[in-house]
Amino acid sequence: MRRVGLALGAGGARGAAHVGVLKVLERAGIPVAAIAGASIGAMVGGAYAAGVPLARIEAEWLTASRAKLLKSFLPTFPRTGLSSGAGLRRYLRAILGDVRIEELPIPFAAVATDLDTGAAVVLRSGPLVEAICASTAIPGVFQPVRWEGRLLVDGGMVEPLPVRVCRELGAEVVIAVDTNPVPRPLPPGARRPWAPLSQALREGLLHRPWVPAHLPEVLGEYARERPAPRPLPGIFEVLNQSAAILVQEVLRLKLARDPPDIYLRPRFREERSYLRAKENIRAGEEAMEEALPALLALLGQESPAR
Repeated sequence: MRRVGLALGAGGARGAAHVGVLKVLERAGIPVAAIAGASIGAMVGGAYAAGVPLARIEAEWLTASRAKLLKSFLPTFPRTGLSSGAGLRRYLRAILGDVRIEELPIPFAAVATDLDTGAAVVLRSGPLVEAICASTAIPGVFQPVRWEGRLLVDGGMVEPLPVRVCRELGAEVVIAVDTNPVPRPLPPGARRPWAPLSQALREGLLHRPWVPAHLPEVLGEYARERPAPRPLPGIFEVLNQSAAILVQEVLRLKLARDPPDIYLRPRFREERSYLRAKENIRAGEEAMEEALPALLALLGQESPAR
């Protein structure tokens, strides 16, 4: 069988979909021969490559709580971010131990970004926990990770879907799981809240002899439904939307240069919440199930009977 590799994308809570993709591959009996991950893709992919049972990885998503997340993202307010990442390191070490990347049963690479140059840094050896922390070090949230004289931050900025890296690990068929955020229309402006009141006043005064003739018409102007000026979005909406726009442009250029054999974009329903992982896991399952016949054709196998 041709060597199947996974390129697992960035995207925060959307990364639960990676678990769904792996579930379908395991059910179909298709082994994963290589994994390259960026940001949350590095976290899920690194755990799987290390031999953590998929049921355990899924359970970690499904049992996420606000308290658990707070411990992982514990604010310590270092000079270069809200958190030093110590809580995340403790969490990862409890699951992964002190294993090194070169010791993993499945070839694996995490992608980070060099904060000085903006270059993609592919981590294929060294402590797995530190590599995951580097790949997931969201600028401004986690402080940069020191790695061999470099300062590393989130790999999703420059390699949001590391297809090329996955091929470099020896994959012959690459499945790319795109969980990156996409720009979404911001909320529209609200309708005039006083329009219904103006309409009621106009109708009540229209046939009163003591009311000046022009007054109902003036009220009628206000009664007509007109959109209020579109409110400006909040700072976090602006930052999230701007980041999504930049990531999508980087991703478009990367995929044009290094297209995968199978491209998956799960249809998310609860993409923004770590506390609603079940829906996102299912979205990953559905995307992989739909693509399974195409994958089996690439592998020279017949689709299973339904």
